[in-house]
Amino acid sequence: MHLQYFVRRKREKAMFNSIKLKLGLMHLVHAMLPLNPRKVVFCSFSGGSYSDNPKAISEHLHVMDPSIEQIWLFNNPEQKRTLVPSYLKIAKRWSLRAVYELATARIWVFNDTQPYWAYKGKNQIYIQTWHGDRGFKKILNDCNPRSKKNQLPETTTCDLTLAGSDFAESVFRSAFRYTGEILKTGTPRNDKLVHIDKESVNQTKRMLSFDPEVKYILYAPTLRRKATHSKENQEVQEFDMIAVLDALEHSTGVKWNMLVRAHNKVIGLGGIPESTRIINVSSHEDMADLLQIADILITDYSSSAGDFALTKRPLILFQDDRESYLAHDRAFYFDLDNSPFWIAQTQAELISILKDLPHRDSKENCEQILDFYKTRETGQASEDVCRFIVRKLDYYSIGSSQVSN
Repeated sequence: MHLQYFVRRKREKAMFNSIKLKLGLMHLVHAMLPLNPRKVVFCSFSGGSYSDNPKAISEHLHVMDPSIEQIWLFNNPEQKRTLVPSYLKIAKRWSLRAVYELATARIWVFNDTQPYWAYKGKNQIYIQTWHGDRGFKKILNDCNPRSKKNQLPETTTCDLTLAGSDFAESVFRSAFRYTGEILKTGTPRNDKLVHIDKESVNQTKRMLSFDPEVKYILYAPTLRRKATHSKENQEVQEFDMIAVLDALEHSTGVKWNMLVRAHNKVIGLGGIPESTRIINVSSHEDMADLLQIADILITDYSSSAGDFALTKRPLILFQDDRESYLAHDRAFYFDLDNSPFWIAQTQAELISILKDLPHRDSKENCEQILDFYKTRETGQASEDVCRFIVRKLDYYSIGSSQVSN
């Protein structure tokens, strides 16, 4: 016990010293080097992937103005080089190179909280996109309130956040204690779900070697803290995947396969049966691609449900462990039983819903869900954010190629 405490304290001290060092270096770089008024730094899921809102913004920004320099921060940049477009520059998150890039960039775009050492200069702009617009789980200060002394950096340093619903706007205000500007025209990652392009869907299916004649159900449970802490697979043995596929094929008369995707904070899902009808897509980094091609989504407490409702396709919440989840993981923002979602808490209830799907109106149900959150998705969120970015870059570029920090 004493040894564990000693090791933990040593790690905490080392991390604190690292934060102090990087913070000091950022102040030094700010003092010595000018800002690059045409540089934007992106980071998604704390450097874990090339995905989500930052990816949608980054790619649209390149189309709008290819001359803008884009830097992406990754935990393992050498593994991402073949995944990202060639026009992107990449750097290792938490490295000295990352300190330099952040200190000299005009704009930052993150979808997760920034590191405490990331000092933002007076002429820099920080855009926080977050990664869950219409969720269930309480986050940040709504989950674990922080003292004023230990507040989130975003509370005071953020210049713009994005919201695709009135619900998300309310969460930003309370969870981040944020009082600044919110762009309320949608979430960039969802533009492709508002306006689904058949060619884009077919391209994704070809990339993943999927049969275009088969229907696909996506099973994507959110993380459990136990799995993230233990670094073991998150078990899903209570969910009978083969029975689900059989029920669907019986009720619809067509062939179905199941796509299985683990949350990016867990190493994988355990208890998945060996079958050619079940395809593990956990390594595919961008969830929006999978939502775009899925014909049905089954999740539990993931905000992907609020995104998938935009497709007007069948959406089911399978929550066989709700009491345990509430006790050991997160609290919810609202009573799920008083929401429009189709919910199953047992395998039998899930099979019953699947068998009844031909007689259910999924379009009407999804519209009820979107109305429940007071959704504002326009399908042009990427365009609107990029226009904001370009305006800010052009404003600071007037009369000078470089601006002091």
